[in-house]
Order: sequence, then C-alpha cells, then structure tokens
Amino acid sequence: MHELNQHKIAALLPQRRVQSNKGSYGSVAAAAGSLAYRGAAALCVEGALRAGAGLVYLASVEPVIQLVLTRTPECCALPCRTDADGGILAADAAAVRQRFTEKPAVLLAGPGLGPSAARILNALLTADAKWKAAVLDADALNALAAGELGQFPLLPTNTVLTPHPGEAARLLGCSVAQIQTDRPAAAQELAERYGCVAVLKGSGTLIAAPGREMLHNPTGNPGLARGGSGDVLAGMLAALLAQGATAVRAAAVGVWLHGRAGDLAAQERGQWGMTPTDLLERLPQALREVTE
Repeated sequence: MHELNQHKIAALLPQRRVQSNKGSYGSVAAAAGSLAYRGAAALCVEGALRAGAGLVYLASVEPVIQLVLTRTPECCALPCRTDADGGILAADAAAVRQRFTEKPAVLLAGPGLGPSAARILNALLTADAKWKAAVLDADALNALAAGELGQFPLLPTNTVLTPHPGEAARLLGCSVAQIQTDRPAAAQELAERYGCVAVLKGSGTLIAAPGREMLHNPTGNPGLARGGSGDVLAGMLAALLAQGATAVRAAAVGVWLHGRAGDLAAQERGQWGMTPTDLLERLPQALREVTE
C-alpha cells in the first residue's frame, strides 16, 4: 500500500498552461440537488469550480439552480422540471445527456438527488451516452447498490465511486462493521466488483482500482465527519477528471487536497466548528502549497 504525500500530489496535479482557455480544462456536468436537498448541489458545484474545471454545468430543479447561482454565478445552469418526488424529471435528465454527446463532459451524479436518483441515473447512463468520465456519489451509490441501474450498469470508463462505510456496506451487501474490520479488503472488493476506482472514505481514506496497488491518504480529521464534506470532494474529483487526470490520479489528488483543506480549516476553526464551506474557502491555500 502506498501512502500519499505532498510531493507525490504535486507531481500528479494537472498543470495550468500559459497558453490556455476555459476549454483547455474540461467540463463537468453535475446532476445534483432536489427540493429537499438543495445545499448538496451548491457544495459539489463550488468544489468543481475551485478544483479547476474550465466549465461547470448544473442540471437541477429551478429552486436549486437559484440557490447555486446566488453563491456561484460562474456555474452554467441547465434548469430541469420537477418530478413527483421533488427531483429532476427523467426526461430532462435524458436531454442533459444528449446535450453532451458532441462535446463530452465529466458526469457528476448523486449529491442531493433524493428518491428520484435511479430514474435520473438510468436516463443519464445509457448505451449511447458519451461521458468523458464519471463520479458517482451519495444517492447515485444507493441506486447502484439497490440494483436499480441494472445488473450490469453502463458506467463510463474512468468512473470513480465515493462511498462512506455505510454506502460501501450497501454496495457489498454486508454490515458497516464488516467494512470497518478490514477496510483495505472492502475497498479492493468495491473496485473489482464494479470495475471502477473506489474511494472508501473515513479515517485514512483508501483508493483502490482493479489490478492496482492501493493508496492510503493521511490528510483529514474528524471535523470532516458532517454532511456536505463528501459533496465538496465529489465536485473536486469531477474537476480533476475534466482536466485529463485518470481516475486513480484524480482520486489521489482530490482526496489528499480535500483532507489538507480540512486540516487547514481545523487549525483555524477547530474540528467542532468547521463546516464544509470552510473546506471550499481553504482549498486555494491547499493548492498553493503543492504548486508554489
């Protein structure tokens, strides 16, 4: 097992070139949020913007779009109609998929989707989808675990799954205690079973990929253990994929920087008082530490 460190992350971080423009750094298409879970979309979108994506689009219901644009006007809006559960109407999710057929983007799906998640994912992940890569988080993982995306889900190449121990237990059909008893084995089984890079969150986040040696992340602290932290990470991972990083590289860089931003937040705010918004505000400093 390899342990990540600042020197390794500096070598893995995608470069910003002098001769470049927003198109040089890729696009993220986030399907996130619902009437009941609005903040998740705001957090993942800003995570993607602060981690360097050239363009970030948000497909969501109108009240979520309004909230996100108030905080991050840099986001491009893809307003969708609302279904009976307060989520994105599946037909509009299909239209979002078609929008990115000619110019593929990285799909970020899951944060705040609520009970509509399976219908939305089935509209986004079809045989003719042209996603550059994908990050599946939160409610998308629950839909995958429940078998609602089919026996052999159509996951794009370079897909990253980001389960916490509870989600990992559902994905593997076991208990949380079993996951925590042997976290490396659980992370590797997730990667092998779903053919993806698996980021098993928690104390000492693990990154596993089929046929690859596992990575261990030492950054982060218990202050990250609150709702919204994972939404920020999901956005960061999608941004790194959009900039051309492989799934393993994006996971390594994103997880380390996310934990480092959490450590900086804890130093200033304390583990009890820090919030996921504090991570976003300290991510630029974490990035400077590995680029200057």
